[in-house]
Amino acid sequence: MAKAIEFKPIRTLAIALSAALLFSGAAKWPALPNSGFLTGRGAAPEDVDNGTAIFATGQDGEGYGKPLDIRIPQYGYFRQENKYVIILQAEKYDGQSIIGAETFDGKKVVGLLDEFDLLGVHAK
Repeated sequence: MAKAIEFKPIRTLAIALSAALLFSGAAKWPALPNSGFLTGRGAAPEDVDNGTAIFATGQDGEGYGKPLDIRIPQYGYFRQENKYVIILQAEKYDGQSIIGAETFDGKKVVGLLDEFDLLGVHAK
């Protein structure tokens, strides 16, 4: 009679590896910030200086950008650099829709809205 092979350790290992692969990406998605972003108005140079904006359009005495109607902050994907980001600012200025964001490693980036995929507020 053939001896039965014990599969419990192999099954346990397979389940553990599957769980590790499934949840390994979760740690890569930081929580959305509670501050350090700008909504409801265009940024002024002092907003960049104090860390609540990535960029400022216009100069003192000139008009600033108008806020875009998108959720801030939210996750995004910046195709120009092939990186996931947190979108912290969105403005329309001089006919252009501009996004200010921060990569998960802290680098600030600016691009046009059509260079970003908006991913919403839930970590992937």
